[in-house]
Amino acid sequence: MSTSDDPAPLYSRVHAAIREAIREGRLAAGALLPSEKELEAAHGVSRITVRRALDELEREGLITRGRGRQAKVVEPLVSRIRTEIEEDLAAMLDLVRGTEAKVLSASWRLVDAPMRATLQAGEGEPVLQVDRLRSKDGKPIMHTRAHVPAWIGAKLDREALAGTTMLELLARAGVRIAGAEQAMRAAPCPKEVAPLIGLSAGDPVFIVERLVRDDRDRPIQHLLATFRWDSFSYRIRSTRSAAGRVVEISGAGHVGAPAEGASITRR
Repeated sequence: MSTSDDPAPLYSRVHAAIREAIREGRLAAGALLPSEKELEAAHGVSRITVRRALDELEREGLITRGRGRQAKVVEPLVSRIRTEIEEDLAAMLDLVRGTEAKVLSASWRLVDAPMRATLQAGEGEPVLQVDRLRSKDGKPIMHTRAHVPAWIGAKLDREALAGTTMLELLARAGVRIAGAEQAMRAAPCPKEVAPLIGLSAGDPVFIVERLVRDDRDRPIQHLLATFRWDSFSYRIRSTRSAAGRVVEISGAGHVGAPAEGASITRR
C-alpha cells in the first residue's frame, strides 16, 4: 500500500515493485502479472496509475500485453547472466573494444525512484550521469548512459571519459570491482537515442543493462547501452572439465570485434 510519506510518483512505485519482482525471479519469464484490478488493490492506486506503470515496463521490454489480455513477463532473448568474477571482469563485460567514444554529457542529476533504489542513493542525492556515443570506423553503433552514485562520481577522472572505459576509471580510482548483473534484450529504439545512432524511433535495437558491484556488494555503476541491431554479437560456449564447468564468453560487443573473451571456472 502506498503512503503519502513516499515522495516518488505513484506509477514509479508500482513500476519499481514489479520490475524488482521480475529481476528477482518472483515473476518468472512467461508468468502472468496480476490483473490491473488486483494491482490497483495491492498498491492502493488508480487504474490510470497502474496502466502508466505497465506502459513503462512494456517500453523496457520486460512485459508484453495484448488487447483484452493480461500482461505477461517476456521470455528473454538471452537469459540474464549473474556471475562473480575476479580479474577477468573487465575482459568479460567490456563491450566496446575497438570503438571510439564521444562524451555527449557528464553532469550531476536527480534521478527517479527506481534508479535511486538501484544505486542505493538517498532522496535528493544527485548521481553522476554520463552519456557517450561510440563509433566504429566513423559509424555510430552504440549509445551508453551510465549512472554512478555520488561517492563514486567524486573519484572519477572526468577528463579521461572519452578515451577510457568506465570500468578502467573505477579501477584507477581504487574501486575494487567484484561482480556484476547483466541483462540483454531486444526493444524498440527510444526516440531520444535513434538519431544519435542513425535509426528511426521504434527501429529494433539491442539493449544491454548492467549493474556493477564492488567487493562490499555496493552498487557502483548502472549502465544502459543501446546498440544498433546490426552492430552487436554475443556468443557463449559452455564445456565441462575435471576442474568444473568452464564458460567462455567471446565476441561480446560490436559485430566484427576480435574474438576476445574470458573463461570462468565453476566447480
